[in-house]
Amino acid sequence: MKNWHSLEDLYQQYHSEIFRYLFKRVRHKETAQDLAQETFLKAFNGLASFKGQSSVKTWLYTIAHNSFINWYRKEMNYTYNSIDNFSFINENADQNPEEYLAKKVRQEQVMDTIYQLKEDFQHVIILREFQELSYQEISEVLGWKISKVKTSLHRAKLEFRKTLSKAEDDRYEV
Repeated sequence: MKNWHSLEDLYQQYHSEIFRYLFKRVRHKETAQDLAQETFLKAFNGLASFKGQSSVKTWLYTIAHNSFINWYRKEMNYTYNSIDNFSFINENADQNPEEYLAKKVRQEQVMDTIYQLKEDFQHVIILREFQELSYQEISEVLGWKISKVKTSLHRAKLEFRKTLSKAEDDRYEV
């Protein structure tokens, strides 16, 4: 349990990362904030039971992932939010408007494509490519063997490329 000495340090160190992960999953800022709060409440309440068999980061991602799964089961009919809701995360005010628009359109295409993949593929792509977790950390968060993580990630990337390519072909066909 290095790099933090109090619950506030733990929260400061990991909150934005956990929030970004949950935001990519639920696509709604307020819901992601609620789930992040729930994650940290569960973590703080369960801190005494943390055995240190995994890193604190992995443990928090596991709690966040389980919070997302519980929310998803309750809210099966959540609505899609436009890429406009993502702009507060990494908006660059100095960027050329044409470059910004092109980047925004591309981000929207990428996220739309990810959301078309099956749920397991979405999990591994977001955890690996956006949250930059290691295979070991993803394995612990999802409760999978490392071989399943690697295989699923490989298949997810293949499916992602195929889906994105098909969408681009369809767009240029019109």
